Amino acid sequence: MTRPRSATVATARARPRAAGAWRLRLAAMLVLLPACPLAQAATGGAPLPRVMSTNLCADALLLSLADPAQIVSVSRKSQDAGRSSQAGLARRFPANDGSAEEVIAARPDVVLASRRWQARHQAALFERYGIRVVTVPFPTDWQGIYASTLKIGGEIGRGEAAQARVADVQARIARMQAASTRPSALYLRPNGGTAGANTYVDAVFQAAGVRNHASDSGRKGWGRVALEEVVANPPQLFITSNLVNDGAYARGGFARHPRMQALLADRPVIRLENNDWGCSNWQLVEAAEEIAAGLRRLEQAAK
Repeated sequence: MTRPRSATVATARARPRAAGAWRLRLAAMLVLLPACPLAQAATGGAPLPRVMSTNLCADALLLSLADPAQIVSVSRKSQDAGRSSQAGLARRFPANDGSAEEVIAARPDVVLASRRWQARHQAALFERYGIRVVTVPFPTDWQGIYASTLKIGGEIGRGEAAQARVADVQARIARMQAASTRPSALYLRPNGGTAGANTYVDAVFQAAGVRNHASDSGRKGWGRVALEEVVANPPQLFITSNLVNDGAYARGGFARHPRMQALLADRPVIRLENNDWGCSNWQLVEAAEEIAAGLRRLEQAAK
């Protein structure tokens, strides 16, 4: 149906006004933006790029690799202790909600973002302001995690810090491997969710020295297990996590089933308290260490 001419004219007139209002808000934000001293590269040469991150996983890499003076802003979620172990550090910096307006107002040199960042369609606009968007990878194995760490370190001018971080993680994994006992474990969320081969959960299990019951059963990627499957072929132990998104009552029906409750009471359970479990980056070594420590406690209790 053809739109009435009056409505077309009204819409056309509204667009310039809306665009003008947006520019006024942006200008106001730019005026209020405080000056930020430039961080110098480790060599004392060119200044490091000013960097902003817009989601939890990008925040984790920025906070752990960057020189504090180059951090422009981190996502608001990273300042929540229920979501990030680095919340205290994150609160030292301005918070953002990942909007395009905030990015342009902050004028970073680099934005670290996820592949699902909603403001990605504004790439041409960011380029106009000299802002480069770097997508944080989501690897599924340790080699990918090492490569991702080095990539982000290089993008923000902190290559040496990234190399040191990778070396530290590799040494920590080597220590866990030396004490490996390799029992069978199933990662289980309250809704029956689990992870098989080709997932970062599988990589964590390998580092911690446990066999992934899901991948041993032929499962690949992310998915759910059937209650009958778990009851008929249970693992030696269960590993659960403390993800914020699993807190809703409706998500816990699988775990509340009487047969599942009986199985969980009969088998050892290692509950991960580390709240960085949802990101695929170097911090997963901490989850692996948590599992390894849980195994040691179980072994000592069995003696």
